[in-house]
Amino acid sequence: MIMKNLLLASALLLSVQELSAKTLIVSDIDDTIKMTDVLGSKGKIVINGLFKEKAFAGMSELYNKMNNADTDIYYVSGSPEYIKFRIKDFLDENNFPQQQNIVLKRRMKDDTYEYKVGAIRELIKKVNPDKVILIGDDTEHDPHVYETIQAENPALVEGIYIRSIQNNQKEGLQRTFISPVEIAGFETLAGRFEEKELAGISEGFINQTNKSGIALKKRYCPKEGRESLEELKTKLSADSTQTIENTQQKIINSCK
Repeated sequence: MIMKNLLLASALLLSVQELSAKTLIVSDIDDTIKMTDVLGSKGKIVINGLFKEKAFAGMSELYNKMNNADTDIYYVSGSPEYIKFRIKDFLDENNFPQQQNIVLKRRMKDDTYEYKVGAIRELIKKVNPDKVILIGDDTEHDPHVYETIQAENPALVEGIYIRSIQNNQKEGLQRTFISPVEIAGFETLAGRFEEKELAGISEGFINQTNKSGIALKKRYCPKEGRESLEELKTKLSADSTQTIENTQQKIINSCK
């Protein structure tokens, strides 16, 4: 009887540990959740960084779906500390969660790759997560930064999502996305999202794109970046496949 009780207690403890598993989500800002046009002219980057508040459609809805009591979301950007107030305004105005968790460069002369790798290492030590999800874009250093973090923490990093702008080749866990639907789709396959949540993210993306007048164009429309949508259509259920096709059609129409 004592042994049986011990086994039951151990099973309950493991169940509680699994339920309380901590997830660390690290997100870039410029050209990942915010339309900054990092590849544009320096003047345009400064203006967009300081004053432009357009978020990519559906990204805040995705992050709010991913946000829960056992998730820490941190925004790690190569932007300088002195514009932190503008980033807070952007996150607030566009309803992104955990707006206090912003990590920025203290010195502009610091190498962005080294700074981001170091910042994420510190966050992993601080949060001590059971799993890590990394979200960025391919305009600058994110693919290489996240590749380094994955190599150092292969048992922790479970998802890497890169917004496809330059169509650089991705390695390992890295998945490309143009809309939040691709991320939600792969999170559904991983068992961290339900299919009804995927449908909600798609609907939000389509509605926000319609209402805001934001068009996915120029750099935000690489044809090769739609490869993840094609992959998802082969792996999800029939209902979710229709959701992916609706998203794909909206992207194609917006990119015209």
